[in-house]
Amino acid sequence: MKGKIRYFGTDGIRQKADAFTPGFIQAITLGIVRYLGNARETADGMERPVKVLLGGDTRESTEWILRNFEEALETVGIDHGNVGVLPTPAINYAFYQMGYDLAIDVTASHNPATDNGIKIFERGDSIGGLEAVMPGGVGFKGTGTTSSGQDLSHEIKKYPFGVKLSQAGVNAIENALENETGFDVGVVEFAEDLHADAKSRYLDHLKDYLEHIGPTTISDRQKPDFSKLKIGLDCADGATSVVAREIFEYFGAKVEVIHDDSSYGENINKNCGSTHLESLIQLVKEKQLDFGAAFDGDGDRCLMVDADGTVIDGDDMVACIANYLGLPKVAVTIMANKGLLNWSKETGVELVMTDVGDQNVSAKMREDGILLGGEQSGHIILPGESMGDGILTALVMTKIYSETLARKQSEDQLILGYEAIQKAKAEEKEGVKSESTSSTDSGNVTLKSICSMLKKLPQTIKNQPVSHALKQVFRTNAEVAEEFIRQQTKELEKLNWSLNIRASGTEELVRVTIWGDDPERIRAKADEITEKLTLLEDLI
Repeated sequence: MKGKIRYFGTDGIRQKADAFTPGFIQAITLGIVRYLGNARETADGMERPVKVLLGGDTRESTEWILRNFEEALETVGIDHGNVGVLPTPAINYAFYQMGYDLAIDVTASHNPATDNGIKIFERGDSIGGLEAVMPGGVGFKGTGTTSSGQDLSHEIKKYPFGVKLSQAGVNAIENALENETGFDVGVVEFAEDLHADAKSRYLDHLKDYLEHIGPTTISDRQKPDFSKLKIGLDCADGATSVVAREIFEYFGAKVEVIHDDSSYGENINKNCGSTHLESLIQLVKEKQLDFGAAFDGDGDRCLMVDADGTVIDGDDMVACIANYLGLPKVAVTIMANKGLLNWSKETGVELVMTDVGDQNVSAKMREDGILLGGEQSGHIILPGESMGDGILTALVMTKIYSETLARKQSEDQLILGYEAIQKAKAEEKEGVKSESTSSTDSGNVTLKSICSMLKKLPQTIKNQPVSHALKQVFRTNAEVAEEFIRQQTKELEKLNWSLNIRASGTEELVRVTIWGDDPERIRAKADEITEKLTLLEDLI
């Protein structure tokens, strides 16, 4: 018996771009109306129309999908505005700040340009916790201490954010999609250029956040200074192209930017961005930059590379930021590197594990009062935030690097001063003048060194393209999938290795991840398992 089609995956709706027909978009709009209604009651008891903010990434299809949404929203009498190209976190922040009830973000994130998708955000409670990580700051949900014993009992600083659409909203839309329907109702005109306003609000938020976050007291807060840093940025020809250079230069960094075409087209994520780090690594090495940051198409994730090309992933960044802020616990997914378990034991930072997906991480953080969480893929949910923000993550990591470098240079100056005094005394006593020498080196601060608290275990990830039918078998944990996973796990347990096999929530893939003690052997084993996977196609 054929089951009900599920359109929403782990990150909204995602499919081939040409599947977003006008009828499909009209049905989504109908579901939104059924969920939200057409009007909201104001503080004085009057009614106002529901307002929806639109935006998206740089895919060619995003432009016409947004147009179709505008027409559908007008048809059902919902006020709307379109901010055009902006990162997902910017749309999520701006719609709440600007008084909208819902945001529709047209993006397929890190997927190729031939795909597209929809992320929907609704108004949620303000997210507390930014000042919770500072002495004299505030405690999340009232009280507590950091892993270093620091008191967290103060007033919470809050930022208003949207949250991903509730299950009730998802159900309303999926029910409407079961029977695509056209409309014949009144039109409400609503035209306004909102891009500059939304972008400005987002940039102001980034500036304010960076001045506040850190293990400093209120009086110590000031604008971070990145003027000594040379940084490479890869914008994936996506939505971060409109903000990345501007915000890093605001803090004084010298930046080299690649793949920053913000026009609608087909280049988004094409051999660039966080899923293809080769060009960023080349840029950082050739230009002798301190490090680089790469974003995905919609800007909700970030991966970084050190000066020598070493990749710094989400696990590294979670450990680094938790250490910087002195946090007592963090949320990570079951796909996190197993080295985090050893890091947790050594530092006393509690690891709270969730299922894969930033939505699951965010939900667990809110449920348990956890300030920091993330995924290996680069979705990092920072204190006070409701979702991953690639730009903000890169800025926070840059701040940690900058402060570490400044502290190292200050220590070096003290050592140099002491050595100079001792040398002068020796020269005066012996009547000789020796050549200047120094036992210090201020150049040994690297992105890799500030993440050195995490010692990773060898790991390999193999993405196996599969049919939609086989993906659904693994997505629903059907008996054939469970038996396959049981057999493979039993074999690897003999080697004291760990295995995870799961369907991608956004692509027609099954991912095989193995953790072990021998990089070459685990890669070979992953190849072997994916070959066995393909044989299952005949059984479906």
